[in-house]
Amino acid sequence: MKVKVLIKKDPRWSLSVKEVRKMSEGILREFIKSGQVELSILFVGKRKAKKLNEDYRKMDYVPQVLAFPQNEKGMADGWDRVGDVVICLPLLREEAIVENRLLMEVLKDWLRHGIKNLIYGEK
Repeated sequence: MKVKVLIKKDPRWSLSVKEVRKMSEGILREFIKSGQVELSILFVGKRKAKKLNEDYRKMDYVPQVLAFPQNEKGMADGWDRVGDVVICLPLLREEAIVENRLLMEVLKDWLRHGIKNLIYGEK
């Protein structure tokens, strides 16, 4: 299985893209066993997260995680695009502090939740 993870974040935010990519690839491999799979991850602030939630879900709050399925299978380049996971980085940091957990532990839970929603269509 081949996995491609595209990550976009503000360069001022100290978050290891390499660690996030490795973590995401591992989670994808838990759910998908074969093929060529592409996932996009976007880290945003509270305003952007709330705007996306309002625009696409008609919900008026700042979400932790949003999942936007793409479900593009068998594209001409051979990659299956599962979709986009959007993570609100300020909320991620806040939850890590409140729960007294490492940021990357909380992120792993949130990524698993978002990826699972993309693959299985859970709300």
